[in-house]
Amino acid sequence: MSDIYEALEEIKEKHWKEKHMENKEEYQRDPSCLKCYSTDKIKIDEWFEGFWKVFQKVILEAMSYNRNTYAKLLEYIVLTRKSGEERYPSSKKKRDKEFEKIMKEGEKLLEVVVISIRYRNEPDFKEEGIKSVIRIICEHYMFDEEDNLIINERKTEENVLGNKELIKWGNIITDDELDIRFSRFGEWLTEKESVEIKDKGYDTMRNFKTILHLEEKGDMIKEENRGIVKKFQKNNKENC
Repeated sequence: MSDIYEALEEIKEKHWKEKHMENKEEYQRDPSCLKCYSTDKIKIDEWFEGFWKVFQKVILEAMSYNRNTYAKLLEYIVLTRKSGEERYPSSKKKRDKEFEKIMKEGEKLLEVVVISIRYRNEPDFKEEGIKSVIRIICEHYMFDEEDNLIINERKTEENVLGNKELIKWGNIITDDELDIRFSRFGEWLTEKESVEIKDKGYDTMRNFKTILHLEEKGDMIKEENRGIVKKFQKNNKENC
């Protein structure tokens, strides 16, 4: 979390000084404050304890959570769990639009979850990587007949620690997100180049995902990565 760790530490120190030492009426807000968002008066359910155990085994620097972490994570799980036809319309266009809406709302919740956690040292993962870890864990939650959240901790831990994409790139791009971003690319290609991608095979999508990861890491211009871009361009020409 080298991209935001120092900023969060500054926020934490400024908040404590202004709010809890100087008692200012206007002060720096800190979503990770253990005093402002204490968990003393709420019950921490088993579903969250399972999450925290797995999370700490992946993000070793994670030290503590608060009421923000608990509440926003629960909101995220409820928001993103797949609940059938009502959540996923049969029309692809409507489904994509619905997913984008859910994705935006989910991102806001994940941002709060990430910054509400306190870390003893700077984590190896960046912010997007930590979000990816949370997403993978949350994918394993299920609701029982009484609408209680349950999770298989061992299976979840194995899937997170063994996720090849997360290990290689430091974050993941879900299949749904990949599909949305490829659709946007196709729309742009049609508008700018007046061509349409008729077939998106496995190799095309795999290369497209790799290019997205390279772009996020700023490695697109490296010589060793140009072959991937050229291969993707070649496949596009063949499929247009």
